[in-house]
Amino acid sequence: MRLKKPGRLEDIAAAALAVFTRQGYRLTQMADVAREAGLSAGALYSYVAGKEALFELALAEAQGLTPAGAARFEAVGLGAAAAALVTAAAGRVRRPALDAALAAGRAGPDEVRAVAVEMLEMLATHRRLIWLLDRCAAEIPEVAAFYGSELRGRYFRDLTRFAALAADETEPGPATRARARALLEMAAWMAMHRLRDPQPPAVDDATAHAAVVEIMLASLAPCPAATSAAKKA
Repeated sequence: MRLKKPGRLEDIAAAALAVFTRQGYRLTQMADVAREAGLSAGALYSYVAGKEALFELALAEAQGLTPAGAARFEAVGLGAAAAALVTAAAGRVRRPALDAALAAGRAGPDEVRAVAVEMLEMLATHRRLIWLLDRCAAEIPEVAAFYGSELRGRYFRDLTRFAALAADETEPGPATRARARALLEMAAWMAMHRLRDPQPPAVDDATAHAAVVEIMLASLAPCPAATSAAKKA
């Protein structure tokens, strides 16, 4: 019997994450991941039972949860894996600045700055998982349900509530909803998507993140002089 190479499961996990993120769930075949990992398709089945298990392995890798030194990855089913991901995300994706601002009903410059910095750090830290879910979630019902409502959807709803506080609105109007979405997409691009852009701006992380904070402050917490001038006009 051919002995399994130590660390091979970690190689497969990295390959699975790369291929699913690049091709999506439907287009990815076991052979694609085997090729990426430098294995034969037959050998890959000695580490995972099939494509669904391989995607679960990619989810684990994206969260830094690939079991080190394991000889085989035992899947639990996409439904259970999705539920576990929600639980894990709730424990790791912290957003104290946004939660505190909403609880206190405040969205001044200090709160806007704190929320912007927190959002950028969250996006940068979890970018591998976000890239994977952005590419594959719509193709997998078990994953789409929690990603759209529990993770991405909930954050967008709360950011929109924060933008409404800044605009002194009881309920967010269309312009506030658009502003919140635009700010979130801008932050996502600067924190993570620019890293995959073929022609990214020649700036480092600190400069890119500072630009987001500056724009969010100008959009959500304009200075008093500007606000007063706008009202007089």
